[in-house]
Amino acid sequence: MKNWYIVHVFTGQEKKVKRVLEERIALEDKKDEFGYVYIPVENVAKIRNREKVITEKRIYPGYLVIEMEPTDENFRLIRNTSGIMDFLGSDTPQALSNEEVERMLIIMETKVNRVSREIPFQQGDAVKVIDGPFVDFNGSVEEVYPDREKVKVIVTIFGRSTPVELSFLQIKLL
Repeated sequence: MKNWYIVHVFTGQEKKVKRVLEERIALEDKKDEFGYVYIPVENVAKIRNREKVITEKRIYPGYLVIEMEPTDENFRLIRNTSGIMDFLGSDTPQALSNEEVERMLIIMETKVNRVSREIPFQQGDAVKVIDGPFVDFNGSVEEVYPDREKVKVIVTIFGRSTPVELSFLQIKLL
């Protein structure tokens, strides 16, 4: 019977460690003793160079989730894989409970299937308009509408403060 374990790895090297671990599992012919090896990630929309780009963000940086049979040989294989520090928990690896596994899998599934947005602006930020009829105007963010990817910016036109609604792509931070 396979159980789920959390393994601490070097932060930023999760993909490399996952690949090396999967290669070792295949090399030692233990595919039937191991199940999934997950890097918990979510999709995040960011704005780069005036374009929306979807990137993967690690939910738990520095950790892998592994499904495997709990044998001493398998624990040794994990611990002796380059880039893995140790199992999460005490000296002896602790398997996750069924409730923890279900909750974690639901969180991972919803975060991967849904794209969350990174909000690049907040109230009070000084910004410059880079697109549209108010190009080259400076202003400050008064309100942020993350669901619509828009902001209300106060710009000065003919000596008067005027609120203007602009998209995230039409402004940049000063």
